Amino acid sequence: MKSKENLYKRALGENIRKIRKKIKLTQDAFSEKIGIEPSSLSNIENGKSFPSTLTIIQIRQKFNVNVEEIFDIEYLKDINSIEEDIHLSIEKLNPDKKRILWKIIKSLDL
Repeated sequence: MKSKENLYKRALGENIRKIRKKIKLTQDAFSEKIGIEPSSLSNIENGKSFPSTLTIIQIRQKFNVNVEEIFDIEYLKDINSIEEDIHLSIEKLNPDKKRILWKIIKSLDL
């Protein structure tokens, strides 16, 4: 359980770092605007601690960020889940879209 918790901490921290970099603020400036210490922001971004609910609310309000952007951790899925999702998505495509997808995959030169 502890390793999954650490994985989530790192994922949330990385998402918050991406948000901060997208708006081109230093850790000092970003942390000041959301009302936390720069060291706390550093710990969050480095996956050492979870952001508080208040921190998440401040990020959303101050920078007009949606919750999905903060909590987007789909990339943490294991490969079996990813393959299953791909398979199900392909099954739903019409034949023309399947051909287009096939061309895209072939162009990757795997």
